[in-house]
Amino acid sequence: MTSGLATDGWGSAPNITHPPPLSTSVWAKTGGADFWQSLPQHLADTRTVAELLYEHWLSRSVKERWVAEPPGADGMRTIALFLAATHDVGKAAPAFVAQSEPLAQLARDTGLTCHTIQELRDDRRELPHSLIGQHAATRWLETKGVDEDAAKGLASVIGAHHGRPVQHAPRLHSKRPNGMGRDAWEKVRFGLLDWQARETGFDELLRAGGQLSVSLPTLIEITGFVIVADWLASNTALFPLRPRGRSGEVEADMPARTAVAWGEIAMPPPWQPPRDDSPAPDFFRSRFGWEPTVTPHAMQTAALDAARTVDIGLMLIETETGGGKTEAALAAAESIASRRGSQGIVIALPTQATTNAMFSRVARWIDDLPEPPAEVGAWALTLGHGKSQLNQEFAKLNEAVKAFERRLARTEEHAPIFEGEETPALCNAVVHQWFLGAKRRLLSNFAVVTIDQVLRAALQRKHLMLDHLALGGKVVIIDEAHASDDFMNVYLDSALSWLGAYDVPVILLSATLTAERRRRFLSAYRPGRAAEAEKLSFAEDDYPLLTILPRDEAPITARVVAENRPGRSVQWTWHPTALDRIVASVRDDLAHGGCALVVRNTVKDAQATAAALEEAGIAVLLTHAGFLAVDRAGNDEELRYLFGKDGVERPDRIAVVSTQVVEQSLDVDFDVLYTDLAPVDLLLQRVGRLHRHARIRPHRHATARLFLLADLPSDDALPSATPGSLAVYGSHLLLRTAATLVEHGPTIRIPDDVARLVERALGSGHVGREAWQAMLSEARANHEREIEKQREKAAKWCVVPWNPDGDPRTSLGDWLTVAPDSSEIAMGIAVRDTDPTLEVIVVPIAPAGSAVRPPWLTKNPSQVETLDTSTRPSDEVAREVAGWAVRLPTAMTRWDLDDVVTALDRDPATRRWAWRQHPLLKGELFLPMNQPEEGSTTLMTELSAGRKHYRLTYSPTRGLEVSDA
Repeated sequence: MTSGLATDGWGSAPNITHPPPLSTSVWAKTGGADFWQSLPQHLADTRTVAELLYEHWLSRSVKERWVAEPPGADGMRTIALFLAATHDVGKAAPAFVAQSEPLAQLARDTGLTCHTIQELRDDRRELPHSLIGQHAATRWLETKGVDEDAAKGLASVIGAHHGRPVQHAPRLHSKRPNGMGRDAWEKVRFGLLDWQARETGFDELLRAGGQLSVSLPTLIEITGFVIVADWLASNTALFPLRPRGRSGEVEADMPARTAVAWGEIAMPPPWQPPRDDSPAPDFFRSRFGWEPTVTPHAMQTAALDAARTVDIGLMLIETETGGGKTEAALAAAESIASRRGSQGIVIALPTQATTNAMFSRVARWIDDLPEPPAEVGAWALTLGHGKSQLNQEFAKLNEAVKAFERRLARTEEHAPIFEGEETPALCNAVVHQWFLGAKRRLLSNFAVVTIDQVLRAALQRKHLMLDHLALGGKVVIIDEAHASDDFMNVYLDSALSWLGAYDVPVILLSATLTAERRRRFLSAYRPGRAAEAEKLSFAEDDYPLLTILPRDEAPITARVVAENRPGRSVQWTWHPTALDRIVASVRDDLAHGGCALVVRNTVKDAQATAAALEEAGIAVLLTHAGFLAVDRAGNDEELRYLFGKDGVERPDRIAVVSTQVVEQSLDVDFDVLYTDLAPVDLLLQRVGRLHRHARIRPHRHATARLFLLADLPSDDALPSATPGSLAVYGSHLLLRTAATLVEHGPTIRIPDDVARLVERALGSGHVGREAWQAMLSEARANHEREIEKQREKAAKWCVVPWNPDGDPRTSLGDWLTVAPDSSEIAMGIAVRDTDPTLEVIVVPIAPAGSAVRPPWLTKNPSQVETLDTSTRPSDEVAREVAGWAVRLPTAMTRWDLDDVVTALDRDPATRRWAWRQHPLLKGELFLPMNQPEEGSTTLMTELSAGRKHYRLTYSPTRGLEVSDA
């Protein structure tokens, strides 16, 4: 068999065969009027890149899964390389070649018939080169004796290499003879396939007569692999085009050409950490910088022990808020990756804010990992969400790498960027430039992303196979797994089925799950073990709980992990929702000191509550999602600084008023909690911010107290939630939560009561007094109807889950039936069933009419800093301006989105601004807001959108407020 790599590891062996003569007149790439690339050269470039990717970038876990296919180890490597080396064979057809008349003439001069593009207009539309290539490869494989299903499966990779599969068309050559080209063109295509079969050793595989059927999950991953190789080989900075007039023959010294390109690419190799069996306390201290006296929690030790002793498929870690789930997951993931040879880790979280916070933690964790090998230098780390470029830490890593690359360029070095080079700014993790694209970010060694990025693995869309390749080589951690609603769970369950198909180790983290949801996670990951999952029995007090589904056929296990730390008790009671009653109670609670947290379920209620408390003379800090991005980040940082574990400047007396943004991943601690009624799992998240850390508290707050804001019509009636709460959560979950709490009694023991409360309130069993049942039943029926609507809506774009027991799909065309190429914003809407939303960038306008920097963000608040909107801004200014984004309330966008967009887009004050010329601000909508006087921190404007007129006000202490004008 032909050797795939030369002995120096830098590309293919010297050519021992040549492409068919006529093929060297066929073009694959063009660079205007003066440069081109022949099809044989591009195929050769792609093959050599694929060889290097397979040897040096593809993870051991992916390779081991591929070699389990019938063709075996050498066979699967050969198939992957052959498909990469022939992906563009469909360009050898008039329908493609005619697009460039000068290059079409080059083909005609060698004797190939090619009509003009005007004559082939219909053929050009109907015959993309991916379809021609799939058709040619299918026919060629069948002539070599490959059975029909296997041939269609392999050829479908070629048909899908642009991210969108094409359907099999068996009589294409007879239906479109001019676009396909007649016998001479078919001979060129078959000749290219013969040539690359010899180059890759696929011809020997054919002669051996072995089984060439490859499962659909592996075909999907191979397609992603081919796409990566094609994109790299298509980069003309790496693989230069040749001048017009120069021969289309393949470069004589391919190893040298590939070596230079590969050095510039500098693809980081798989992570594959070394094995570390040190005792759990020593392991955790070394990875997380703990002091010698700090020991891991029982759940952290249990998760690490399980990862070391069990071949993990799916691991569920359920323990209380603040119980160290993140550290447990990272420790387990490292151990699993060491055993399995994983490429890296993907960590998914519910929101951009929680993802940003996790990015900082992961960057520190990577820096405490064992040093990368000398030839690596640093691992690739990325932050995955729509506003990632605004994250300061991510931006600094990005700029450090760019500066490093510039230094290398000045010294004219062509060595890989990460080859033994050291700089303090890079540390052990860098932002690899090639992974910055939205469709490539998951390919990094480490990716910290919003949950949307994982859900999209089940969303029918273009280039989906890249996500499957990326996730297929990782350990996947999903934090706050309980936070997905029924709509999102349709995508999550499908994504889990595909992760299970790839044997991807998955770690799910949650404060707690219902038994039903736990079983659904297990069944989704391994549909073939659904019956076993359904038989699992869980007691109401099974908590904290570690559940493990092994990769092999070992039994699913679930065990309670008794924590080695004291629990705590919370006393709760109902409290009226009237603002004057809330103010009076908070004032009394803080009379002798203390830090109160007041959580309201809507921004409007939070703003009203904060205003009422301030009027009563109470110090208030307000935070919610209606602040500029930069202000919200500042609010989160201030909360952590003042109320975190080490908050040395903790105020003596203050009320923090917040919305749900305080629920997730904020390590803050308060003395007393007032909160609107919410589903019990979210209430427990909020309670996790109450007496979170050991500290000396004012006497009145020695006991943790929770006040639930709801109104009681009578002593024996269920309490009524606020209108805002009902709009956000619906009545079913709120009523069941209220009934459960009433039955439970006034004391909540944590962690002892957590699982019981969640199971009763969110499960399907009977709850509450007999007098409440009619109300509960009606709410449940409405809820179930709404869930069914959500699931039907989600299923429209959801990839059908993989069924390992007889799934009939054998090709890419069976898998991805629709593949829209939508923007990231549209994708976000697709995996979340939310009202339409719109972000705008607020720009302060001084009384003199010029744009100015928000005064509260200037170094000297009394000094006006004017901004020039008539010229393209610098990267620094563009990033700063992008941080002034705020999401408009859904009251403005639910029904009037188009009108609002039109009004902002056509605003004569901003239409001529040159800021949109910067990539970070391209396509953004600006909202100019006037300062009533110079230096004012309050901004105001009015907006007419269709028949609606809005008055908008913004301040750094209250956020955005909107009312009818």
